[in-house]
Amino acid sequence: MTYSARRPIGELPFSAWQMTLRYQMVHPVVPIDFDDTLEEWFVDIVLRHDDDGECPDYTPEQDCAAAETGVQLGHMSFVRVRNYTGDPAWEAADARSGDLEKILAVCTDPEYAMAPGLHWSEAFEKAIELPAGDLMIMDRVRLETEWRGFGLGALAAAEAVRRLSNGCCAVACEPAPTDREFTDRDDTAFDHARTKIAAVWESVGFRPFKNGIYLLDPALRTMGDARARWQQHFGR
Repeated sequence: MTYSARRPIGELPFSAWQMTLRYQMVHPVVPIDFDDTLEEWFVDIVLRHDDDGECPDYTPEQDCAAAETGVQLGHMSFVRVRNYTGDPAWEAADARSGDLEKILAVCTDPEYAMAPGLHWSEAFEKAIELPAGDLMIMDRVRLETEWRGFGLGALAAAEAVRRLSNGCCAVACEPAPTDREFTDRDDTAFDHARTKIAAVWESVGFRPFKNGIYLLDPALRTMGDARARWQQHFGR
């Protein structure tokens, strides 16, 4: 593992095993635009109660909310790009966001950009064990500031990738900070943050691919081994 948590677990006021992931995916019954090709998942990272029902030490208003939904520590978003839908995958990604378009452009063959489905680049096919199926993109992972540095984001991302990547030949991401204060991509602080985030995702099983894009291959043991290491880190 190329990353180690910079804050000791003993500083956490709760156990990582009190964390719960809550998944949501909403889509129209009859797909419109590119809804059949782009499947968006939103995942809340939630702190649940202990078995004895005690609330964490939050305000009464937060305690009330925690009794029903838990206290949100952060959130993640994933986009599954489905193959064989009849839509050009690159066009679907380009219509949704520049971040998705960049990842698709790096992973696919530009000669077939407007052809239906996913047409992998030669480099992608060499990098992935079984380059057939869908592509999962880890779009955003964000923890509230006070919970960063423990490795909670890595633990949550590893578990979410395991749950969501079935049927995908690869999971892709572009390590970069999402905080609004990073507005200048040439800024030294931005580059430093990006390097640290890349190390976190390498600890989950992602590996550098091309043009700042990282890939995780679900067909390899890398993902399971990384997930197990983070579970051991938090005492299980």
